[in-house]
Amino acid sequence: MARPQRFQDAVVVVTGATSGIGASLARAFAAEGAQVVGTGRDQARLMDLAGRIALPLTLDLTRQRSVDAVAQTVLDRFGRVDVLVHNAGIGQFRTWSDTAVDDIQKVMDVNLYGAVRLTRALLPAMVERGDGVVCSIASVAGERGYPKHTAYCASKHALIGWSRALQKDLRGTGVDVVIVCPPAVDTPFFENAGFADYKAQHPGLALMHPDAVAAGTLDAVQRRAGQVILSPRARVLWLLDKLAPPVVERLQRWKDSR
Repeated sequence: MARPQRFQDAVVVVTGATSGIGASLARAFAAEGAQVVGTGRDQARLMDLAGRIALPLTLDLTRQRSVDAVAQTVLDRFGRVDVLVHNAGIGQFRTWSDTAVDDIQKVMDVNLYGAVRLTRALLPAMVERGDGVVCSIASVAGERGYPKHTAYCASKHALIGWSRALQKDLRGTGVDVVIVCPPAVDTPFFENAGFADYKAQHPGLALMHPDAVAAGTLDAVQRRAGQVILSPRARVLWLLDKLAPPVVERLQRWKDSR
């Protein structure tokens, strides 16, 4: 007897679905019976998605008109959204002195404000129905600080803070907010963000596979978990950072001196 599909007929919107974690999320939700709306800016890759998901849509999260058009298309086509996954994100890895205010604004415009724009466009219908999940794919960089990550850490800290506050705002509405924090993931993200030698600078670090992130995310959404950190190592570092920050700092200095 076949295993029941966990998201049978659920309408799931995934941003940044054309590659990396987003592509894995789109495939994983579809495999569990969901009607997946995959969004992104890469037209060619969106066409590749066409036969695998219910609806591929071009979306520029930095433009309100694009956000509104996608939201209206989804609601007109399906009448509802059950799960909204904020996965789209960009990074910029430079020293603080090489990171201008405009650089930080560019990262924030996608990683934070993009999520805010699309949520404001789709959340009212979810609240009206009294059911749904908003899932923010954040990062362990949203819980800790890393060198040359000022723009990215700022955006992910902000996304987590906004998501936590939204959790409280939505109490009693039937809509839950789930925050997922993966560690470094084996995707082209670092190369695209100007950190091509990330792997070389972190020898021995096992990067998480995007399919593992997708599996953990689906589990968190199904359970409506408040927040999950997807790596045992990352959970330990997060806990140490909260309880004994000097220990983590000494470990980092020791590592840097080797």
